[in-house]
Amino acid sequence: MLKKFIPIMLILALAFAGISYAVNELMPGNNEDEINKIVYSTDPVIKGDINVGVNTSGQLNASYGGGIRVPEASSPEFYGITYVIEEFLVEEGDSLKADEPVIRLSSNDLETRIDDLKVNLENKKDYLAQLLGIDARDVENVNPYDGIVIVSPIDGRVTELQASEGEELDGLIANIINDSEIKISFKVLESEYSNVYEGQRILLKFPYFEGYYEGKITDLNPNSVPNDDTEFGLSYVHWGEITAPNPGLVQTNMTASISTPISDDVNLPKFTLSESGKVESYGKEKKIFKNSISSDEITVTEVLVNEMDYVEKGQAIVKLAGADVRIMIQEKLDEINEIKRTIAKAQEMKGNMTILSPMDGVVSGFWRTQGETISPGDWIGDIFNTNNMRVWTQVDDIDVVYIKQDAPVNVTIDALPGEEFEGVVTRVSQSGKDSSGIIKYSVDIEVSGSGELRPGMMAQCFIDAGESLDTMLVPIEAVFEEDGITKVEILNEDESVETVSIETGLMNDRYVEILSGLEEGDLVITGSSSDLLPSEHIKDNNTFIPESNN
Repeated sequence: MLKKFIPIMLILALAFAGISYAVNELMPGNNEDEINKIVYSTDPVIKGDINVGVNTSGQLNASYGGGIRVPEASSPEFYGITYVIEEFLVEEGDSLKADEPVIRLSSNDLETRIDDLKVNLENKKDYLAQLLGIDARDVENVNPYDGIVIVSPIDGRVTELQASEGEELDGLIANIINDSEIKISFKVLESEYSNVYEGQRILLKFPYFEGYYEGKITDLNPNSVPNDDTEFGLSYVHWGEITAPNPGLVQTNMTASISTPISDDVNLPKFTLSESGKVESYGKEKKIFKNSISSDEITVTEVLVNEMDYVEKGQAIVKLAGADVRIMIQEKLDEINEIKRTIAKAQEMKGNMTILSPMDGVVSGFWRTQGETISPGDWIGDIFNTNNMRVWTQVDDIDVVYIKQDAPVNVTIDALPGEEFEGVVTRVSQSGKDSSGIIKYSVDIEVSGSGELRPGMMAQCFIDAGESLDTMLVPIEAVFEEDGITKVEILNEDESVETVSIETGLMNDRYVEILSGLEEGDLVITGSSSDLLPSEHIKDNNTFIPESNN
């Protein structure tokens, strides 16, 4: 009987001891000092490096692209001309240089039009030759008027033509402008001034024409002046002047965007100024006045040019006399000359039956097929430049504060593992838009690419928001805000707690940079036992990881 009783007593004793231990560990102690004593978790203020950035993603798009198009008709006489696609000289995905052949065309319409024009020209010449009683080969040398001939003093284009046939001259006869060279005034914001300099080669983009045109900064004022055009307070700009060859139809008061090129031998923009330039004048200009002629009463018998006609130095502009002139003869001569000009245009079109690439780039696709009939101006395909791609992405209202204009970006492409590309932030939207309850801000990133890139590829972007080296750091959980002031709590040597206001700098997901308010070695509080449940406690000051009493 005793042998059975002893094991039972041992079991009961062990059970009682276990229950006592559990109660002691799980329930708060009755010692008031032990209850009221708060244990703190602390970390020292250290010196180190902090990097801040924003991760985002988006699809690649071509920054610069162009259309592969049939050239527009140069004059109304050719509006009805059609072409046939004879051969595609390149394929989708091929890399091209500007002006490389892309498509070969043919046109029966153009051949027929040229033949008809030649027949009409011979008929006109024969009629005038018969009227004047001369050989048809001499018609173009006929001088139908006797009188004073006003000639152009320079090569250029006729403007401000004041002479009217049958009327007396008053003052100005005409203004001859050599528009082969243009002068453009422009202004540079203070933030852009470091990107330009006098003598620099630049690229001009007119909204009225395709492609970029070269120019040179011939004057740049190093002194900034107030910008009168701004709508948002006072700002300062540097004024300058650009001289450039006229691509053909540029006139005064036209505007053009101004960009610096990627390199000296590549006509692709690297940086574009915020403000467009304005064509102020041409390279040479010469006015012809009546006072250069001795006679007082002069009647215009013939105006040999039209407004905006291009004339050479010594070319006749106006014939003046006091007698009747043979207007009909001149009209016939004009008709002959007009037909000749039209034939020359048609011959030029015939010699340019190959469509050339409008730019350096990669062919993205063709939208027409071989043998198809097309018209002037038709869009046949697309080409994009892979050297400069862009990513449009969005970030939330927390990340946008770290993103600045011109911030460097590290770009990786999902389809090209292991490769990295350089990028730069070109635009950050100033206002956000609600997206499913989250405010999003648009960010544009320019990517320096290569021939491997294609529009539509998914890009992962790390936007570098800055770094600070050998600076004071504290854990992010030690920092809090109270009444709009950023603060931390520090534990003094006498274990008293002091609240300190601080000034912060950069911040990532682990640390906050301290600009003022703390010294290296200060112990900042990251947590305390007062934050714990009754079943948890902190064993010592070296950790803030609570341990359960069970």
